[in-house]
Amino acid sequence: MLIELKDVNKTYQGAQPLHVLKGIDLTIGKGEFVSIMGASGSGKSTLLNILGILDNYDSGEYRINGNLIWNLSETKAAEYRNKMIGFIFQSYNLTPDLTVRENIEMTAELVQEPLSTDTLIEELGLKKYETHFPKELSGGQQQRVAIARAMVKKPDILLCDELTGALDTKSSKDVLQRVQKMNDTYKTTVVIITHNLNIAGMA
Repeated sequence: MLIELKDVNKTYQGAQPLHVLKGIDLTIGKGEFVSIMGASGSGKSTLLNILGILDNYDSGEYRINGNLIWNLSETKAAEYRNKMIGFIFQSYNLTPDLTVRENIEMTAELVQEPLSTDTLIEELGLKKYETHFPKELSGGQQQRVAIARAMVKKPDILLCDELTGALDTKSSKDVLQRVQKMNDTYKTTVVIITHNLNIAGMA
């Protein structure tokens, strides 16, 4: 299995400790397209942050390709994220003073064997926007740039947090179709956090 969680627990400490993840067991194979659903505050984003090695868990086991992910140094965690994990967030997080092409190429430089920027720009329908800056794009177009930037690393795992939450219905459908195509084409394992039943139905 690519991803394995066994009895994973996470509690946020405070005046009243909040036990967010309670004994989570989860296995996800390479190339799967998985949605994780739940109400606001149910721990979806916490789980995604643990899968993306952005946050640690308190107990249990998390393994990627059989390797235990636990209390890694920031250097080692960054190495895993750079080599194996792509992120697509609702907020896009594009670099505002770089063009579409430059945003993608900046990420491509982090890895030894990136996908072709030209190919991704073509596949994601961004050819006529490649010299535009993020502020000159619609929300759906910016999200497609975010997909290209995440995919150019050729990650094993693509983590998506409510990636259509800020988009209209047409743009949402387009973005989801693009992600599904990436999954089909490159066999990238996709995990989408959502509360939308229509999105979950794709998984």
